[in-house]
Amino acid sequence: MLDLQMRVLTTWLAAGDQIRARRESASDHDQGEVTATTAIIVILVIAAIAAGGIIASKINSNANNIPSP
Repeated sequence: MLDLQMRVLTTWLAAGDQIRARRESASDHDQGEVTATTAIIVILVIAAIAAGGIIASKINSNANNIPSP
């Protein structure tokens, strides 16, 4: 039983070491730079929100111009 417990503990600690090493190596590559793709996506989202606002205001103004019976 002790042998099984030692194997499980050793495996658990080895897995933790690998996860920690991968997390540290991944954080080395991230320098917090904004990529061009991210900037383009942000610009497109802002343009879509603006277009949605314009369309909504046109629909609202057309609805207000309909004469009531």
